[in-house]
Amino acid sequence: MLDLVIKQIIQETSKVKRFVLAHEDGLGLPTYQPGAHIELQLPSGLRRQYSLCKLPTTGKEYEIAVLLDPFSQGGSEELHRMKEGDALKCFTPQNHFLLSNPRVPALLMGAGIGVTPLIPMAQMLKKAGTDFQFHYSAKNPESAAFYEALQQSAFVDKMTFHFSERQRIDLKKVLGGADPKMHIYVCGPSAYIEAVLDTAMAMGWSSEKLHREFFSGKRSASMDEALKESFQVKVASTGEVFDVEPGVSITQALEMNGVDIPVSCEEGWCGTCMTRLLEGVPDHRDTFLSDAERLEGKIIMPCCSGSRSDLLVLDL
Repeated sequence: MLDLVIKQIIQETSKVKRFVLAHEDGLGLPTYQPGAHIELQLPSGLRRQYSLCKLPTTGKEYEIAVLLDPFSQGGSEELHRMKEGDALKCFTPQNHFLLSNPRVPALLMGAGIGVTPLIPMAQMLKKAGTDFQFHYSAKNPESAAFYEALQQSAFVDKMTFHFSERQRIDLKKVLGGADPKMHIYVCGPSAYIEAVLDTAMAMGWSSEKLHREFFSGKRSASMDEALKESFQVKVASTGEVFDVEPGVSITQALEMNGVDIPVSCEEGWCGTCMTRLLEGVPDHRDTFLSDAERLEGKIIMPCCSGSRSDLLVLDL
């Protein structure tokens, strides 16, 4: 756990603020690779994860960009109320969206606040001299975080902006014009990511070349109804079996019975609670696992997922 202070707040757009964070004692901070995120513990006790939006330079600052979400559960609202000099606690950087190889050509595709983890990737690719394209979708220039900075960046020649008020991105055209050897890195709202991935796979991209990070979990009415089904979970190491009642997540049911699994986002996109599944058929509701991992059925995100069988046996 790191003790940080807000060194600077920059108003990127009317709804996005960029926060420059530093150690309260001016110490150096743990380094990280493109695609990494940090988890902040806010003064209220809420814990939220945010992508780091700049490669480390001095080694003494972290930068994040936070959208004031109209559907916020409190995290973005609390951060947007904070001031320069306010204290925050932070866990060391983690990375579930790693730039697999900075020497391999890449197609970076971001929408809205999903642009943040892609910026360090672009910086790294530029530094490595690797070919890449960067497509950024937003409603208009006024709502596009980092718009001015990206226009003045060292890789502006790689940038293409798509503003839906004028003309939405043509995914078939963009992907059709890209080198099929490129790896695709995509981040943003779930609908955008699904559209990019579906189009890429239909055009022949293999799953090994597709990398994604969601900023919101996929939810639907059918998923919410599935959450109401009762089932049981078994802790393999002790043999204990617990009921998972309607409206209660697996992690909540276990916690009520003294079994703790680390959780963070509680929406299935961060990977913190990933748990091995020994028996049973999961009902995956996360956005972290790949299609291949879901089909294999050996891993579950218990913070949000349910069950299609009466019993799930967890490797705990």
